[in-house]
Amino acid sequence: MIPAMLKLNHFEVFLISYNFTMDPATDALIEKARKAGVGVIAMKALAGGVKPTVRSYKVPEEMLNRLNREGAAVATLKWVLKNRYIDTVIPSIVDMDQLDQDMKAMSSPFTAAEGKLLAARLEYMRPYYCRMCGSCDGQCPQGLPVADMLRFLMYAESYGQFSLGRENFQLLPKEVSQVRCTACPTCSVQCPNGVEIAGRLGRAQELFG
Repeated sequence: MIPAMLKLNHFEVFLISYNFTMDPATDALIEKARKAGVGVIAMKALAGGVKPTVRSYKVPEEMLNRLNREGAAVATLKWVLKNRYIDTVIPSIVDMDQLDQDMKAMSSPFTAAEGKLLAARLEYMRPYYCRMCGSCDGQCPQGLPVADMLRFLMYAESYGQFSLGRENFQLLPKEVSQVRCTACPTCSVQCPNGVEIAGRLGRAQELFG
């Protein structure tokens, strides 16, 4: 996407998903964009992580523990900021605790200990977190937009924004929203990053359908 956008020679700033789960090849593309005079803003920096706060939807305790380790929120932001070709990062700030974490991320460099923390977190969250690589596009014989549905589920279970996830799910065409993964004997969609596709889509259908 970045090379195609650079060829257009039209944009002054790119807003891209960028976090510690991404393909390392992304770094070279970001450097190329920055050296071409295009600003780069990172979003989705927390990689589905939860910052404890009061939300309209109570995030299941199991999911909270899985996606949020002590110090992980600060470590994820510091990981992004250590890339000198990233101009800024835009995490959400809905309370003072989140503001405090964001300020901490700017006050000290990324450490080796934080690198180990994120490596362990990645292994723990691998079956649940979609990296939006696009490999699943068009794979589902039922026509399910896999990455989109995983994103809707992330809104609810990671961000605590159930209404946002459900609203997006309900915008799907009727012939898609009424599909149930339990009707398929096996799932033909394979995620190269290890996401448990059938289980996660089934969870989204159960939660929003």
